[in-house]
This record gives sequence, structure tokens and C-alpha cells, in this order.
Amino acid sequence: MYMRCLSIPIIIAGMASQVWAAPMTATDKIVKTFMALDDNGSQSVSLSEYRVMVDQRMRERFRDMDGNRDGQVSADEYRAFWLSKKSQWYRLER
Repeated sequence: MYMRCLSIPIIIAGMASQVWAAPMTATDKIVKTFMALDDNGSQSVSLSEYRVMVDQRMRERFRDMDGNRDGQVSADEYRAFWLSKKSQWYRLER
């Protein structure tokens, strides 16, 4: 009986600590996103796990650059890509 009564406040306290936890910072969110790459639950990201994300982004970026979808990026295609995307990636005024 005593254990049952004691466990209820502990459970409630555990739930309250999650509710009242400080909001995640931008860095916390970035780290959480990065750690989502951990496919095997090792609490760390291996080179092969990281490479999966890099390869996916590389394919997406190449597809964005390859305007006519011929599997090659010409200077004109890259120029068009750069002009359309540079403001998203770089501050033009420093």
C-alpha cells in the first residue's frame, strides 16, 4: 500500500518535469535533427549513417541544378541554379 501511494507522486512529478521543461534552443533542435540520423540506436552517428543524408542531399541538389534532366549540368544550368538560389544561402552584403 505504501509503495503504491509513493509511486503516484513520483509519476506525476515525472510528467510535470516534461511539461515544464525549458523550450528547445535552436542548437538543441539542430542536434536533435542530426541525432535522428542514428539508425541503429547507438546514441552516435557513424560515417555511413551521415553519408546517407549527404548522398540524399547531393542527389536533390544535382536534380535542382540539372534543368533539362539529362544527367549533366551545363554552365548555363549551373548559372541559372546559382542565380535562383544564392540569396537563400549567402548574405550578399557583408
